Amino acid sequence: MKSLMPQLAMTPHVAALLKLAGHAGFVANRRPAETPAPTDAITNWEGGVTYSPAVVVHPRTIDDVVRVVMDAASYPSPVRAVGKLHSPAPCSADDGGTMLDMTGMTRIIEIGHDFVTAEAGALYIDVAEELARRGKQFHINTEIGNVTLGAVACAATKDSSLIGTSYWGQISSFVSGMKVVRPDGTVASYNETENGEEMRLLRSSYGLIGVIVEVTLRIKPLTAIWARHRVFTLEQFRAAVPSLVAEGKALMMYFYPFSGRVMVEERREVPGVKPTSSGRWWLRNAFWRRLGPMFTVLIARGSPNRAIEYRVRAIYDFLICRWTTFIVGGNATKPHLQIIRHSEKPGPYKFVFSMWSFDEAHFFATLEAYFRFCREYAERTGFRCDLPAVGYRMVADKNALLSFTHDAPAMSIDPASTGGPGWDAFLKAFNEFSSAHDGHPLLNQTKHLTPEQVAKAYGDRWSEFAQARRARDPGDRLLSSYFKTLLQSAEPDQTMLLA
Repeated sequence: MKSLMPQLAMTPHVAALLKLAGHAGFVANRRPAETPAPTDAITNWEGGVTYSPAVVVHPRTIDDVVRVVMDAASYPSPVRAVGKLHSPAPCSADDGGTMLDMTGMTRIIEIGHDFVTAEAGALYIDVAEELARRGKQFHINTEIGNVTLGAVACAATKDSSLIGTSYWGQISSFVSGMKVVRPDGTVASYNETENGEEMRLLRSSYGLIGVIVEVTLRIKPLTAIWARHRVFTLEQFRAAVPSLVAEGKALMMYFYPFSGRVMVEERREVPGVKPTSSGRWWLRNAFWRRLGPMFTVLIARGSPNRAIEYRVRAIYDFLICRWTTFIVGGNATKPHLQIIRHSEKPGPYKFVFSMWSFDEAHFFATLEAYFRFCREYAERTGFRCDLPAVGYRMVADKNALLSFTHDAPAMSIDPASTGGPGWDAFLKAFNEFSSAHDGHPLLNQTKHLTPEQVAKAYGDRWSEFAQARRARDPGDRLLSSYFKTLLQSAEPDQTMLLA
């Protein structure tokens, strides 16, 4: 058994940039059953979602979790396990229920030749750094490193697919085993060899059929990454993608709808080559960690009117793209350095985001329509996203029942912004746009979803999930109001049953 200690040291480069930018046991904190004081409210990472649970529990062992799940009188339903609360959708907890803060369960239990097993509260970046010290790595190096293993095991978390080697783009597809406290308090272990269908359900269960307490992920030897960035017009991007895919490259995109440009991060693994350079990933990471939102906010504050603000931002975006294409990348970069360790709370300079994925066959028409949508929405309302949207290309993947690339390769559009007035209204309009273009939302990352939008996107699989959840948790011990509302669209029409 090995305890995982957070790595507090930062590289000198990142420390300089940020300077420039300005439990020893089981603990349950009971909150008033009445209206909680505002100071008692718990927010998600960026402050856009507020939770007021009746009880907050900090388990340190599996027995602690079992005790909570079995004692509904002391720990009211729903019981919701949470990590670092990075999800922008209100999926993590519920007012009046019990919040299981899993971040005290962080042990790495075993590192094998091709797997790692750890407790569900371990941070992805902490485990990645420990693996790197042993010459190993995850198959996917997602940007948000503060996500817990329990979250990546059962909720949508992704990166662009390294199609030449690791292949899948969703982290849960590399989860080969889980230990779960079921809604009745029993503990069960599952693995993909013996429990394939249950694993397929668990990988997109969002904590609704059991509290995940241990996770096993497949790993591999540390492998160098070749990476570069290029800027395309929309038409150039459409023409380039088939050849980029044929070359086995993973594609992450930055979309600039007001200039009609796309910056593409191209990556591929170089098997057998030892990674030797940072690739200057710390520069990209510093942009998303703090500098990008900070400069964006300062541009808005320092501009006397919107026309000047938009002009300055266009120049800024142009310079960022030029800087990135010249500086960030390399022939043998260290893969785990792509993972970002965000601060516990972002403070005044933050980014917020959402996401929909679209089948690749009609993605380029959808992207053109999205660029038009952003321009028309800005003309009509005055709101425009002040950070570039990002996107990922991912292969078709049936490893999770609610996979957002279940039936075809897909590419995503993830709007990003510093938030503020107008952001939530924009997201609702973007949801309508995306649903009309046959997109697939992520239940933890897409805010302001309607039951109808989820049902349209996932169809029979949504009904299958609802039935499986109901069979495993008939007492709704783990069912939050957020998911209860969304699942209404998967329930049979009662009027038809009565007829």
